[in-house]
Amino acid sequence: MSSNQAYQVEGEFQMGRVRQHFVLQVVAKDEKAAADRVHATLGSRHGVTRRQVSIASTKAISGDQVTDAGAKVELRHQKK
Repeated sequence: MSSNQAYQVEGEFQMGRVRQHFVLQVVAKDEKAAADRVHATLGSRHGVTRRQVSIASTKAISGDQVTDAGAKVELRHQKK
């Protein structure tokens, strides 16, 4: 089983007439999977398509830098 890593993804998405900035922390196997996870999350929460999402940066972060509760739980379950 491959180990997953925490990523912090930053960018913008179109919310009506406004570009909304976001910073999300997700757990994924690589940067591409992290971007896919962000697209799915924003699509689910805000009903935006992939074309409406612009990812500016994706960086790997250590477990102690994770502040998102969902990502912390995923990392904790991975260690077991």
